Amino acid sequence: MIIESVAAAGMLLQQINSVIQNVNEGKANVQQAMALVSDFGEALNNFEVQRKSSAFNALSKNDILKLQMLRRNQERYQKDLRDLLLVADPKLLESYDQAIRQQEQDRRAHVKLMAKRKRERQILIQQLLVGGTTLIIGGGIAVLIFVLILKAFG
Repeated sequence: MIIESVAAAGMLLQQINSVIQNVNEGKANVQQAMALVSDFGEALNNFEVQRKSSAFNALSKNDILKLQMLRRNQERYQKDLRDLLLVADPKLLESYDQAIRQQEQDRRAHVKLMAKRKRERQILIQQLLVGGTTLIIGGGIAVLIFVLILKAFG
């Protein structure tokens, strides 16, 4: 699956490259190039999130290298897209930059929220373990006292 994903990403980058070349030649639309670059970035981010969230999908060094090369290509294509937007439609570039900043702020807020939830979950687990241990020990002591009382008066 990883090799197929990397291969698909490579093919998509080739498509992005051809669209950017067509935009440079005036044959294609800037919005089409922008959509392809953003879709690729989103897919690559989702793939990395899934890879990091799963303990069972260890990547080989070769796959990691390929992913880093794809990430570098994506950054280059985004730079090319920014240059095209700067020339073709500066207002769209400004909107694009604002959307990118908002996305980064949302991502950071999400990471903070997930870290907070993880800490809260760990605290809850610890509290449940302490409460359960206390209940078991207290119940054992209560049963022991009850048995002793029954033996003393029985």
